Amino acid sequence: MPLRHYRRILDDCEPYLVARRGVVDRLCVAPMGVEIPPANIIDPQRLGHETFLDLVQHVNALTYAPIGLPMPDWVFYDCAVMPGAVFGFGRRATQLEPWFRRALGVPDGYTGLVPVSIFICIPTVKRDAALVYTLCSINQVAVGAAPEGLWRVTLALGIGAFHLHHMMAVSQWRSPQLGLYAGLGPLELITAWTPAHDNPATCTFRVATPAAAIERLLRGDLTGPEGIDAYVDADDFDALKRLQAALEEGRRIAIAGPAEIRGAATRLPLQIRDDGAPFDLGASFGGYTRRFQG
Repeated sequence: MPLRHYRRILDDCEPYLVARRGVVDRLCVAPMGVEIPPANIIDPQRLGHETFLDLVQHVNALTYAPIGLPMPDWVFYDCAVMPGAVFGFGRRATQLEPWFRRALGVPDGYTGLVPVSIFICIPTVKRDAALVYTLCSINQVAVGAAPEGLWRVTLALGIGAFHLHHMMAVSQWRSPQLGLYAGLGPLELITAWTPAHDNPATCTFRVATPAAAIERLLRGDLTGPEGIDAYVDADDFDALKRLQAALEEGRRIAIAGPAEIRGAATRLPLQIRDDGAPFDLGASFGGYTRRFQG
């Protein structure tokens, strides 16, 4: 049973789904056999769910506002819950320690569900892959507030809830999210340097999400059998731009696993997925410089 190591989460937390009518019927309300209680299926267009939706926004702000990427209310509604949906886990307000209630801004007298993880997914025009808009866990900002592994199991069950076969996501190169996503398998890079984003040191990638990938994610495999051909320094902007140039020339390159940290250097393992001519990325990590091999 892939979820046996996550029993503490399933016992302490409740899954929820935020989806409007017309969307919820196309989703899975029992991903991997974990049933979402009907009372936890939230319609974002009904007044009675206002407090819970405000708490979702607050958890998102705690996670992303410090890096300059808050989500205004109109973006949450227009870009997330109108075209897409939100999956996550929550805990009852009455189960939370007073310090945790204060940190999350839980209103006095509120006894309902409080979100502790968020996975927002929205469809793309091409429709062959959905875009992950938000993935966060309260443990990122309040360590120990929820069981370990919450981030990972939220991603795994969210993929099931949304019936995803492929997904695209956007992440900063220094973000630990890259390692989490790489638990699914190689992340095929679409961009390595993204000037259209507020933070151009951002990558865009695509990853397949078959059942085997979900099982690999839940096992916590660091790397698969694909191997590593090179590394890129997450803080070497010139190297990221050279990587972007290679992608624009048609090279197929993937992130092969989580970041490796050596002193102040953060290096990401790369896999070359074509047989083009070799080229030098030019990044060095104290003897760990490697060339892309054609």
